[in-house]
Order: sequence, then structure tokens, then C-alpha cells
Amino acid sequence: MPYPPKYHKHPRLPDNDYTTGAYFVTLCTRMRREWFGRIVGSGPDAVMEPNELGRIVLDDWNALPKHFPHLRLDQLQLMPDHLHGIIVLDRALSVGGSTLRVDATGAGDSVGARPRGPVPGSLGAIIAAFKSGTTFRMNTANGTPGQRYWQLGYHERYIRRNDGEFERIAAYIEQNPANWR
Repeated sequence: MPYPPKYHKHPRLPDNDYTTGAYFVTLCTRMRREWFGRIVGSGPDAVMEPNELGRIVLDDWNALPKHFPHLRLDQLQLMPDHLHGIIVLDRALSVGGSTLRVDATGAGDSVGARPRGPVPGSLGAIIAAFKSGTTFRMNTANGTPGQRYWQLGYHERYIRRNDGEFERIAAYIEQNPANWR
């Protein structure tokens, strides 16, 4: 008799719409491949040296506020096989939506029904648009149509603004190259 299906708890907070707040996000490459560059130096002197793909990732990350006016970027660290960043979403920063063509929701308006996928302008929509855009640009740069660069999903943590949590996470991100392997 086959094993019963595994039921996994959904990783997102059930009462959070992910359209406001500060989030610590981690995006990993597919199979943790070191596609974005290398760490030079060691200990506190270690720095990330991005290659062409790494520069694409950094350029697209830094361009996110142009596409999502309610988004503010904070700490960021690109690593050879992942990216750590803090994203702050604040609807007070804008009244408009995304300037990206589809906003990672699956396109088009359906009468009476919201398209499947993340809420437009939410953290999920932003990450999906970012991963899609960087994948397209990396495939164009490498001549590798269809190559998947990102691991499915992403890890996020809602940052509480008390007890110095924001500062601890920002310090962790900044010190990430010093702790590389």
C-alpha cells in the first residue's frame, strides 16, 4: 500500500496579505549552483565579486522600486548561490500599481474573478516578477533559453520593529560574505 500523501504547512502567514511591512527575503539558485560570482578574501575582509549574471541580479534588484513605487529596498547581499535582502512595502509611498507588464499574476483581467497567483503588488508578486525578469536577462546573456536559475519559491521572514530585530537581520546580511563556507 502506498504511503499517504504528505501535507505540508504553507510557509506564509495566514493572516498577512504581504502588501505592507518589512521582510527579510532569501532567494537561492537552482541546486545551489554558484552562478553569481565568487567570494574574495576571508573573515571580515571577505567581499562578494559579482560576475555578469550577478550584476544582472543586482541591477534588477535595485530597479524594483521603479516598478513597484510602494517598495523601498534596505540591506542587500548577493552571494555566489543566493541573495539576502530586506524589502519594505508601504502603500503610503504610492497610489499606483506595478509598472511591470503582468505583475506576475498571470495576465489579463477576468470579469468577476481575480487571476490566480499572488496579489498584485504583494511580496509574492514582486519576487515572482524579479525572478522572471532576471531569468529572462540571464538566459539572453548566456544564450540558454529555458534555463532555470532560481530555486522554486523563496524564504521570507516578517521583520518586527521591536527588540532590534531589524538591526540584527541587517547585520547578518552585511556579514554574510565573512561567513561564506
